[in-house]
Amino acid sequence: MLIREKIKRKIECYLEAQKLDLSPVWQVELPKERSVADYATNLAFIAVKHMKKSPQEIAQEMAVGILDYFSEPEWKGMQITALRGFINFTLSPSFCYDALRQDAFATQLVEPHAKILLEYVSANPTGPLHIGHGRWAALGDSLWRMMKRVGYQVDTEFYINDAGNQIDHFLMSVNAHRSGQAIPEGGYGGSYVKELVGSSDPVKDILEQQKKTLTDFRVHFDKWFSEKIQLHETGLVKESVALLTQKNLTYEEEGAILFKSTKFGDDKDRVLIKGTGEYTYFASDVAYHMSKVSRGYRHLINIWGADHHGYIARVRAGLTALADEDVVFEVVLGQLVTLFREGQAVRMSKRTGDMISLQEVMDEIGVDATRFFLVLKSADTALDFDLNLAKKKSNDNPVFYVQYAHARICSILRKSTYQPKLHTHLELVPEEYRLLKFLLSFEEELFVATERHEPHRIAKYLMDLATNFHSFYHACKVNVEDQILAEHRLAMSDLTRNILSIGLELLGVNAPESM
Repeated sequence: MLIREKIKRKIECYLEAQKLDLSPVWQVELPKERSVADYATNLAFIAVKHMKKSPQEIAQEMAVGILDYFSEPEWKGMQITALRGFINFTLSPSFCYDALRQDAFATQLVEPHAKILLEYVSANPTGPLHIGHGRWAALGDSLWRMMKRVGYQVDTEFYINDAGNQIDHFLMSVNAHRSGQAIPEGGYGGSYVKELVGSSDPVKDILEQQKKTLTDFRVHFDKWFSEKIQLHETGLVKESVALLTQKNLTYEEEGAILFKSTKFGDDKDRVLIKGTGEYTYFASDVAYHMSKVSRGYRHLINIWGADHHGYIARVRAGLTALADEDVVFEVVLGQLVTLFREGQAVRMSKRTGDMISLQEVMDEIGVDATRFFLVLKSADTALDFDLNLAKKKSNDNPVFYVQYAHARICSILRKSTYQPKLHTHLELVPEEYRLLKFLLSFEEELFVATERHEPHRIAKYLMDLATNFHSFYHACKVNVEDQILAEHRLAMSDLTRNILSIGLELLGVNAPESM
């Protein structure tokens, strides 16, 4: 359980004893000024209506009363103070040590929830994965790892777009190369298409290539869902449209069948069946998302490119219309990635003359650097990816900086004649105390990053942790003659190593023991 939740439950006991009902608007949060306290609550401001006093007076009074509810040994030494109307909680070093030594640190931070399905990448099987797909893959896989660690029941899925016009144009392009004819309008002219002229199933071959790339990228999917086989051939698309019709949510216009999606918040009604009798992509989208619900998922998370922003309202409308119970539907929109080399934008592969594939980037700079750089910024921010920086073996390179901190600690531990052991009676120097508090904040940071679907927060935390450790290492010599002091600082180093390792693993990046 998160520390702030533990604090909140103690406060709730105090409020119950005082017969004060202030729920649910008050919160326990990390204060903006971390030098003031570790946690703070706005409780006093909420209680002004009930107690008819100033927030500061209430905060001072409550700080005294609340302290009685933290009498267990684990809370010994915690300070509760009032400042500018906030009630502040400062944890003792011994509490921090005990929390960090728990075997299950930063796990099971949430209560059991409904089954979650996380869908991402879902590229058309018409060509190699590009760096944009790589961003969705890095974000999705990192989010899956984070959600699993904090306690969510989550599965992952790749939706194979193997039906529709794009597949027809792709196959026509391959056939054009076979016969020496011109590529049809709207077709695919990449050099990789020429390599498929001898293939008996070009779509399958491209899909296998995509699967290999994702495996090399350390990305795992629990299920690969075929639009062609599992939606169209099973009749699910037809069934979904029929069900909407049964609910009186469709109408005919100029030979087409439209869904009354405006009844559910969309800006206009959407075509399900064209006048030609063909099902639209939207009809497939509705059927696909209903299949997720029918498989027992009540929380759906999709990672889409920013160009799919307009699809959110219409898919949500379809889900609302068809689902018999509430379904949480979330979409993470990812912006584009621009590759740079020597300060210049790079858009074409020197080898093939086509767009640069994800596989080529991995081959050039490695999987670790590729994954770390692709989660460095929030998904809704355009990402400039500097290939030269990603290859540098210096502190300017974020992934090198973090990995080097981990390797450095491993080297310190190997070379020491002592074993790590915390001695909680020792007085801490400022850099050591700051590192201790920062280590403890990882649990909170992981929780927030997971709830907000923001893996970049973990990358930022790891970079800051490496900086905090370097400050500690320069201020506090570790391998000293004093055994007690040496053991303690080795233990602090080992705690840092452990969290660096956990954080890197969550991002799908290796934690090397030597560099």
